Amino acid sequence: MRAWCGTVLVAVLMFISGCGGESEQPESLPIGSVGDCYVDGGEPASCEEPHFAESVFVDDDAPPRTSAAIAPCQAAQADYLGEDFNTRLDVQLWVAADESWYRCDVVVRRSTRASSEFETLTGSLRGVLRDGVPVKLQVCLDEEHDAGVDQVYTSCGRPHKSRELVVAPSLGTVDEPFPADLAERATKACNAAAAAERQLIGSPSVQAFYPDSADAWRTQERSADCWVVADSGLLPAVERTSGGGRPR
Repeated sequence: MRAWCGTVLVAVLMFISGCGGESEQPESLPIGSVGDCYVDGGEPASCEEPHFAESVFVDDDAPPRTSAAIAPCQAAQADYLGEDFNTRLDVQLWVAADESWYRCDVVVRRSTRASSEFETLTGSLRGVLRDGVPVKLQVCLDEEHDAGVDQVYTSCGRPHKSRELVVAPSLGTVDEPFPADLAERATKACNAAAAAERQLIGSPSVQAFYPDSADAWRTQERSADCWVVADSGLLPAVERTSGGGRPR
């Protein structure tokens, strides 16, 4: 899963897209069930019809008012999808107006920061990552990756300029204090992950993104997001992959 929102917002019924975007819904909406699909976050719809979101976690208790609200969603989505790889998949957090329940829905982003909304889905995502990452869910760009802007994805099934590795390598243990050598760890880990995924053909550049402050480290994020970028020309098209290593 690419990104997690660390703030729980509550209004009438607040919709969180990635870590931004919001829309209010009527208070009477039902909590729903794991496996339900949604067109607009309201009443459940058939997963066999076009939809945008699918529930992976529901809880009939009040959610924590911290990033801890996302923690059960992380475990639930990995179980529901089959694994936890870096993909176009992201999570929406819904909280009832009276905070009596909350749920997490999986969506498929069209861009790196989800400003381009979400892909229309037909059929369930249950188990979609159990045997690796389908090409349609892998993250590729026609341009050089720039973490500072929202970039629209392209198909990984054709040559492209940049690609995010599906495996996010671990950088430390949960109990470890913020390490002084984190940048070096991340660089080495991403180069090793790229080599394991056989993504260093043609000597592309490797970018490493990681929790680069003590505050970010305290969220217990312990992995790096790794990108490969073609120095010249394009990276080759990819096939379904298991990542060549341990998923996050």
